[in-house]
Amino acid sequence: MFSVDRQSFQSLSALALFTFAFLGSEFFFDSQIGLLISAEGVVGAQAMILGASVVGFLAYAPISKLAGGRRALRAVEAVGAIAALVTIAVMESALAMQIAGCIAFFLLGSLGAEAHWSMARAFEGSPSLAKGAGAAYAAGILLQFLSNQFVPAGMASAAVLCVGVAALAVFAAAGERDGESAGQKSDGTTGEHAGGTAATKSSRQITRQEQSIRASRAAADSSQQSAPGGAKTAIRAVWLLALVVLLACMFSTLDNVVTLANAQGSISVETWPRLFLAASGLAAGVLFDIRERRYMGFIMFAVTVLSTISILAIEAGASPVIGLIVFYVSSGFFVTFFTTTFLQLAPRMHTPQLWAGMGRAANNLCAFTVSGVSMMLTQSGIAAVMIASLILFVLVSVAFVGAGLFRLPSTVGEREAIQAGLAAAAAPTLEEMQAEFISRSGLTPREEEVLRAVTADERPLKQVADDLGISLRMVQRHLTSIYSKTDTQTRAGLTRAFFGK
Repeated sequence: MFSVDRQSFQSLSALALFTFAFLGSEFFFDSQIGLLISAEGVVGAQAMILGASVVGFLAYAPISKLAGGRRALRAVEAVGAIAALVTIAVMESALAMQIAGCIAFFLLGSLGAEAHWSMARAFEGSPSLAKGAGAAYAAGILLQFLSNQFVPAGMASAAVLCVGVAALAVFAAAGERDGESAGQKSDGTTGEHAGGTAATKSSRQITRQEQSIRASRAAADSSQQSAPGGAKTAIRAVWLLALVVLLACMFSTLDNVVTLANAQGSISVETWPRLFLAASGLAAGVLFDIRERRYMGFIMFAVTVLSTISILAIEAGASPVIGLIVFYVSSGFFVTFFTTTFLQLAPRMHTPQLWAGMGRAANNLCAFTVSGVSMMLTQSGIAAVMIASLILFVLVSVAFVGAGLFRLPSTVGEREAIQAGLAAAAAPTLEEMQAEFISRSGLTPREEEVLRAVTADERPLKQVADDLGISLRMVQRHLTSIYSKTDTQTRAGLTRAFFGK
């Protein structure tokens, strides 16, 4: 079930608007600066702005901490990004345009980090996290598609992007406000739990299934961490970062193979294939969320195998159309994968605000650092591409294993069974309960002896007296005292109390 309340809607909207504003601004920047410099220069200029966005993602957490997390910061970032986009639209100097682009994408990176953190808070422990990530990505792609189709290039396109950035800031600030209020209601703080695990809890009404999932996951997480952001979680985060970088390299290679085929006239890449990105993002969200994302790693690995085969097939002479389809489909899965993975991981880290958007930051960092190398490799020959693709595939496989994505995580039922077993193991034994009952009641040694005798079976009191070597009257006197001390009135009631029934 994919239920959406106010905070969930705000976080989904913020993430969708970030996708639209980021990708749309990247396309807009490339188009504008392409009027002033060569195609090779555009590749370098694009790498610079992507690098600036990575800095923005990483700077979000410390800047927000210094600013006290004030929502006014989101407004300043939005105004700065809008001013930079307008500058790109009107400037006729490539250097000034490059500077404005770096400023715009630094600020967009910070806003994007806030959008991801808002999503992590709203969907923490939710069984629909991947669906939310896929839906937000698909919505952003559709907005960009409509903008490219119906909005003229130039100032009109800049105006639409400015509206998108302003809306992004509004929804991000709204999510921040709701997150703070939820945190204050839950623990009276500004929204962060001690140790920096999960900063806030959503105040929304959740289903019994979601409550069960959250409780069991919290128990599982606490058993894996000796301290907040424990060593196991930190090691897994490093492996996941390595995996995202390697996958980004692989999909960049596939992208370059398709781009080269398009430049050679083998295929024609128009705007409409981007709709595959939206469709694949939605499909990935649905598939990843099966049984609480139990098979997400296996599904993503299968997509990686398909992409590798596609690269090898195209280099061996297969139709580049195959690569085009596989690229757009696999890219949607990849974005949904790294978004979901780090949104899920972030609340367990020491600095959750930093890690929520780390998947996007790692992807942009890879695009910034290896896109040129990847293009040179693509142009260097069939053998080089095939060898590099196979090496990448081996490294990706190692990263999948290191990140633990080939281990099936436990389901809610399995975790509940484990918790029930632990609870049963920790429960006191019957002997311990009876000893505590005797101690609590203040029984004398002789009264304890009578108690055990009369509750052991249904023997007549005369036989109990004979077995104990005392008179019947003495047994009755001890039994009366026992009834008084244990607040019972009958032999049957005493037996039930003694055996904890």
